[in-house]
Amino acid sequence: MPEENPFRPSEYTAALLRQLRLIGPFSGRALEMGTGSGVVLAALAAAGARELVGVDIEPEAVDHARALLRAQRIPHATVHHGDLWEPLRGERFDLIAFDPPQLPLQDDCTDGARLRSWSDGGREGREVLDRFLDGLGDHLAPAGVAVLTHSSFVGLEETTRRLSVQGLRLDVAQTVSAPVPAWKVRLLPPRWLESHLGRAFHVVGPYVFCDFHVVEIRHALVDPCA
Repeated sequence: MPEENPFRPSEYTAALLRQLRLIGPFSGRALEMGTGSGVVLAALAAAGARELVGVDIEPEAVDHARALLRAQRIPHATVHHGDLWEPLRGERFDLIAFDPPQLPLQDDCTDGARLRSWSDGGREGREVLDRFLDGLGDHLAPAGVAVLTHSSFVGLEETTRRLSVQGLRLDVAQTVSAPVPAWKVRLLPPRWLESHLGRAFHVVGPYVFCDFHVVEIRHALVDPCA
């Protein structure tokens, strides 16, 4: 049965918000890629961000985020309808947050309570993640930080490689396990889940859990403790 509110923040969003709180007060220019509900932008506003920018490929999400920001009386926020970096040419940000879709959902399935684009990461789960990573170096300010969720099954090694060629480095800030809704399990390719059991995915009775990381990305020459 579909959720009453498809924009309800997920456990991934909750973990992202916690890491942003640990970073502490923030007064720079912030971007949330894949804005969704808008709660991350609202939290960054509360942390002191001087300018907020969001991007989402779903018009419904853009409308929902804008409504939330208006309700929170946050005037210094702009939410674009667009595909990843496309509406942000030439722009740089001091903080970038992203909870990318990373599941390899079957193309012929449209079942589920939430917007498909929020979960579908392409055939290997890395399609959206890699496009984001490949543009990150051009949009992260010299002393900036990007904070994103990273499912353990897509592999930190490939992410680290893509970042290193841009002079960026990755640090794992926390590792979390979250339940996978039954509707998402139904959309996975046959036997895909079984091939990852005991590593990224764990089954307890009828329930499936997935491990994921929250990572911080910076320019390699920047000291995060400075």
